[in-house]
Amino acid sequence: MHEASTTKSNWHIYPLTSADQQQHIERSEHLLSNIQPGDAPILSWSIANSDGLVLGFSQKLDALNAPELARHPLPIYQRRAGGTAVLVGPHLLSLDVLLPADHPLVLPDIVESYRWFGEAWVAALLQLGIQTRIVLPAEARAQQALRKQPETRTYEMLMNRACYGTLSPYEIVAGQRKVVGLDMIRRRAGSLLQAGILLHWDTTILAQLLGHTEEEQALLQQGLKERAVGLDTLAGRTIGIEETIIAFESVVATM
Repeated sequence: MHEASTTKSNWHIYPLTSADQQQHIERSEHLLSNIQPGDAPILSWSIANSDGLVLGFSQKLDALNAPELARHPLPIYQRRAGGTAVLVGPHLLSLDVLLPADHPLVLPDIVESYRWFGEAWVAALLQLGIQTRIVLPAEARAQQALRKQPETRTYEMLMNRACYGTLSPYEIVAGQRKVVGLDMIRRRAGSLLQAGILLHWDTTILAQLLGHTEEEQALLQQGLKERAVGLDTLAGRTIGIEETIIAFESVVATM
């Protein structure tokens, strides 16, 4: 909880930590609970040192395939933000951004408060030679509407079991495939924005854990491949964690 930090430009930066995901969750909560008006905004990088499954705030453990979980025992975590299941591990780089309530990037409109974050990631990934774009709110709403249409509801609700199976405003995509997922916790003292950057994307474990039948598992395994993509696939090479961090920090250095 007390890692060394540095100050770069206007940001207070906690460098990358690799630890159990629960430690990352607790650190995020600690930083958010202690932020005060007038504080410098914070960047805090993390990566889980082993695979685990993080459920969204409203997801329950009984939503998982119990026999598959017994065959593939993974630690299960619960986050306070919304959204759905995320598989964490060495394939997923995470960033917490903590902003005091009086910071100019904290807007009254919660959805629009994501825009700068998404645009910063698009600019950072471009430095790595990866062309991406933000998801505009209308596009996200159009996909969400498919969950209510009889002909698409079953499939879309299945994809919605995984965070990277659906789109939210200002998330980052290459074509139609999500590369960076976003979420937020907002409190009176400030906001916590979180980004999950897919360094590599493999749908096998998620499909097994989230699908309750062989048919659902097959649909999830293929469908999630079409809904998300790793930086390594887009770049045609392994993208290093350090170069990803440097690219993003250079973009936000003047904010």
